[in-house]
Amino acid sequence: MWWNRPYVNRRDWILENLKTLKLSAKQTVLLLMIDYMNGQNETIDLNSLNVRTGLEVSEIDMILHDLQRSKLLVVKPSKDRIVFSIDPLFEEGVRYEYMDETIYEVFESELGRLLSQPELEMLNTWLSKYTQDEILDALRSAIVVQKVSMKYINAILINKRDAQ
Repeated sequence: MWWNRPYVNRRDWILENLKTLKLSAKQTVLLLMIDYMNGQNETIDLNSLNVRTGLEVSEIDMILHDLQRSKLLVVKPSKDRIVFSIDPLFEEGVRYEYMDETIYEVFESELGRLLSQPELEMLNTWLSKYTQDEILDALRSAIVVQKVSMKYINAILINKRDAQ
């Protein structure tokens, strides 16, 4: 499941694909809040969504029903609470464009450590603007001059793009 990878920012993906997903503003707010609250391991119910979003409980109930009917949300009982899962949104949505795991492995290998969340997000941003080859060329250039940092690689990418 690509959407559970540590380098995938699910909320960014939703926002980047709003046009394709055809969600209303209120549906988007609820899905983003559900994803956030799941990430914080918070209990989700109509009242907590009301407090967090400012939407009326009856409106939240109607939107959740529409999302379930559209198969973008699954609500099911668990042992001690109700589980809200937005995984179907990703299953039915467009495939995440910046999926090549090998580039992440190359960066982690060259940096000698796991990438931080901001670094993963920066790499995802690059992949939306540049080809994988351009990014790897910039990484190689940074290695040659022994200045392997995301900031330096970003400068190389910008300079090469401006030079063209």
